[in-house]
Amino acid sequence: MKKILIATLICVVASLSSFAQSGDMMGATHNIYAGLNHTYTIQGTDTFEWEVFTDAGCTTSGVEGVNTFNYITGRDKNNVEIKWNEPLTPAISATYYLRVKQTDGKGCVNYKTLTVVVTSVSNMDFAFVDPTSNDCSVNISGVNVSFDITLSGDNLVHEPGKQAQIEYAIGSGTKKWLNVELGSTTGAGTYTLIIPASDLVSTNAELTQSFDINVYQLKDGNGAVKDFTAIPVTHTWTANPLPTVDDIIF
Repeated sequence: MKKILIATLICVVASLSSFAQSGDMMGATHNIYAGLNHTYTIQGTDTFEWEVFTDAGCTTSGVEGVNTFNYITGRDKNNVEIKWNEPLTPAISATYYLRVKQTDGKGCVNYKTLTVVVTSVSNMDFAFVDPTSNDCSVNISGVNVSFDITLSGDNLVHEPGKQAQIEYAIGSGTKKWLNVELGSTTGAGTYTLIIPASDLVSTNAELTQSFDINVYQLKDGNGAVKDFTAIPVTHTWTANPLPTVDDIIF
């Protein structure tokens, strides 16, 4: 009976010790792409101390580094800014536990812990639904050209006020940033990209001409960037020639 009681007490003490380290573990999880800075805030005027841990019990402190995270601001205020870096193994998300320690004027202490899951931007992607398409030359109509594209990624943000963007160029021309059009859904999905007609004007509207639309970067609504510079995502659009019109006989 004594052995059972001792074992029970050990379990209780271990449980309380774990709680004492992490305090109240929030049910919510902050999912974020690597490469982003984020500011975390807590209300109150007491003394605060922030720390990142690698275990839910908050016993192993995280170490700043190029494949982990960096504190951008001091950790002794009611907010802290952290840059979450690319995980060491991009295919595997890194999980951290951000704990804030709050000490009141009487020296009483409590904690709150938030789970943060950092995903590599390699999880994010952009693609044209079709690799090629064609239409009449825009020289006369001046109509912008629409393309169906897909955005993918577990944490990709694309919504009103936070539109995803692409950096593109026609052939080897000047690179520009362009918003992806909003749709009936948000986040990952199929959307429309509208290339201005001024980018697709044929040198001779009566001849067939092809334009390579090269996409070099994708930036989601939170600012996470995936780079395709080494191998751009390309769509070839062909401008069909306009009919040759004979002179009017009068």
